[in-house]
Amino acid sequence: MTLEESLADLLSQKEPVVRAFYDRFLKDVPEAVRLFEGVDLKQQSLMLTMGLIVVEAHSKGDFPSIQHYLHVLGDRHREWGIPRELFPRFRDCLLETLCDWHGADWSDGLAKAWASAIDRAVQTMLEGYEGDFPF
Repeated sequence: MTLEESLADLLSQKEPVVRAFYDRFLKDVPEAVRLFEGVDLKQQSLMLTMGLIVVEAHSKGDFPSIQHYLHVLGDRHREWGIPRELFPRFRDCLLETLCDWHGADWSDGLAKAWASAIDRAVQTMLEGYEGDFPF
């Protein structure tokens, strides 16, 4: 399974995947719970779904609009008070959720592709986290 096929599969049934991710993340990273107080998790789920699409697209090349979006997203995460230390934990929970979701279709190659794509997107977000990227 390729990264593109994985994303298509995730998008075909996104609600259970996103719910499973947030259940895992908020259980495994209890210090993040306070960051989600008052947050509409349905809207947050849409944002994560869009984020997965952006991560996959960003893995294919340097598209200025995607890079700018990720910079702005990083800047916003800083403004929201989300510590940098949560980014790797978010990544790990997301990868674990994707592994669980794909089951037997999960492979070392797919794990490496998602990890590389997520890491690239996070690195771009962190550039925005350190800078000032108004929307």
